[in-house]
Amino acid sequence: MAKKFKFRVESILKMREHTEQRALRTMADASGKVAEIENRIRDMRARVADQNRLVREGVLTGAVNVQYMSLYRRHMMALNRRMIELGRDLHAAAVELANRRAEALEAVKQRKVLTKLKDRQHAKYMKELERDELRQTDDMTLMRIGHQRTDGWN
Repeated sequence: MAKKFKFRVESILKMREHTEQRALRTMADASGKVAEIENRIRDMRARVADQNRLVREGVLTGAVNVQYMSLYRRHMMALNRRMIELGRDLHAAAVELANRRAEALEAVKQRKVLTKLKDRQHAKYMKELERDELRQTDDMTLMRIGHQRTDGWN
């Protein structure tokens, strides 16, 4: 009975698989953060468009209320500042996502290197096993032929 295939650095392969999974999770978290910020920007733009529409509908008909226009202007400036902050947050999140993506790619490469090594060693092991079986079969055949010849001489 041949001994079972054992990959010597299996523990390192497992560690790299865990590292890869962790890197993929952090990349997914960063991607989710980017999507969340993009949704907040989209909502903010919708709010600005709604405010502009409301002002056009309400202010352009009738008398102009200066105090209302002043409040509206301050409100729109605050919304614009918030949009700029969200833009900065989006940029930072996109940079973070790019970093996480690079880390995940490197983790995948590191795992694949060991996986390929394991596959090659397993293929080599299987070839050796096959050669040993063929060698044993040949030896048994030669022994059988030898016994048949010696039995025929008697």
